[in-house]
Amino acid sequence: MPFQHFTDNQLVPLVTSIIILLCSIFIFNGKKPRAGVALLFLGSLAMGYFMANLDPFLVIWDEQYHALVARNMTIEPLMPTLFKTPILDYDYQNWTANHIWLHKQPLFLWQIALSLKIFGYNTIAVRLPSIILHAITSLMVFRIGKISVSERVGFYGALFFTVAYYPLELIAGRFATDHNDISFLFYVTASFWAWFEYYDSKRKYFLFFIGLFSGCAVLVKWLPGLLIYASWFLTIGVNDKRNWVRIKSYTPMFLSLLVTFIVFVPWQIYILRKFPIEANYEFALNTKHFFEPIEDHGGNVWFHLHALRDLYGSGEAVPYILLLGLIILMVKTRLNTYRTVMISSVLIVYIFYSIAATKMTSFCLIVAPILFLGLAALTDGALRYICLKFDYRVLKLSLTPVMLMAICYFLLNTDKIQNYHTDWKPHDNMGRKADMEQMAFISRLKSRLGNEHYVVFNADVRVNGHIAVMFFTDYVAYNFIPSEDQLLQVKAKNYKIAIRDNGTLPEYIKMRKDIIGIQ
Repeated sequence: MPFQHFTDNQLVPLVTSIIILLCSIFIFNGKKPRAGVALLFLGSLAMGYFMANLDPFLVIWDEQYHALVARNMTIEPLMPTLFKTPILDYDYQNWTANHIWLHKQPLFLWQIALSLKIFGYNTIAVRLPSIILHAITSLMVFRIGKISVSERVGFYGALFFTVAYYPLELIAGRFATDHNDISFLFYVTASFWAWFEYYDSKRKYFLFFIGLFSGCAVLVKWLPGLLIYASWFLTIGVNDKRNWVRIKSYTPMFLSLLVTFIVFVPWQIYILRKFPIEANYEFALNTKHFFEPIEDHGGNVWFHLHALRDLYGSGEAVPYILLLGLIILMVKTRLNTYRTVMISSVLIVYIFYSIAATKMTSFCLIVAPILFLGLAALTDGALRYICLKFDYRVLKLSLTPVMLMAICYFLLNTDKIQNYHTDWKPHDNMGRKADMEQMAFISRLKSRLGNEHYVVFNADVRVNGHIAVMFFTDYVAYNFIPSEDQLLQVKAKNYKIAIRDNGTLPEYIKMRKDIIGIQ
């Protein structure tokens, strides 16, 4: 049984999404493309909810930090903080333990904060913006594919993106940097979608959307969000080399770029004025990413080529299949301009991040829509060839849905999902038992301490669990046993003290009657 390790609570959304996606395939092939795409969107929402519903806890590392900062921004949107109330001294350069938190640009945090404001402080609310953005991205993949190649290629590419394992795990918060990367993928894809719509229709209002979405991408993950302009620039002289020296050829791009700057520059000015020490440090750190492997996230020049197997599947043939698909996509693409935008974006991203010293698996995910369209072009070509070669009506009716379902099954990779999000393999599921124990500890805290002002020490049942404590409660939490001086600092600020008693507490804490021990 492929799904036997999921609980009923996990399985119902998965089965629902599979049924909806199967219906979308049959209806699309039944010559009702709009209804098929609409069902694909609903199926993508259901698939995203399935992933978001797998874990009732915040995932280490990044998701819990993003969630806590977003929670604090529900109260003060323009003041991103980790420790909202820093009782003890902190290092502003340590993004895992500081006060003012500028380690990431704010847009995706605002999105999560809005969701938390509406739906409360829970894991589904943290992941809801990613569910929605992931589903909308599938629609944009469809439109890009339809405009550049064909409706079928667009639908197949959107379907493959919808069920692809790695982006779905980002919705679940499992991989770095989770919702930040989903948002970045969405806004970069949106900027490309708006460009394709502009070039196809020549409607000038799409210039505004190109600029808007690119600016939003910068407000999620900094200057790589300007990718559309690098690719756009390369198209200017594709059809007429004289355009390279005509100023008016650059006017549409400059108009969009102006909108982009209007979107992302004000925040940079604001934080430089409001939080100059922290902002200057983070801007310098962003630059260091290119020249130094930050936080041991390094690798050789082949890192991102090897990472293709993590992003798109673990088989040895995956890179070659993707390359073949990309070649076929380039052959099938209708216009040289479209071809230039797609191939240049892939090359720019992989060359840039291969040269950069800091390397993380998700960095090159922003070109995933193009690679999935390549896989779609390969699939469409194979289906058309087989149907022409073997002219049987039954084969034509059944081959397409069967092949699409088979590819989707391999892309979804339910074995990996069950491995990380169930108790199937307790020694290889990234410490799920400790995560559940942390949630149980948080529940005991709330029932014992109520709504009073407490500082909770030694709060980690699992790594950095004190961050989850501060998300799910109103307490200030630290992951260490305090010194006597630190206890005095807390008392001086009129906070009560609680501590997780794991049997290693020193005598100066055991003898204090005013400190509550929580087992």
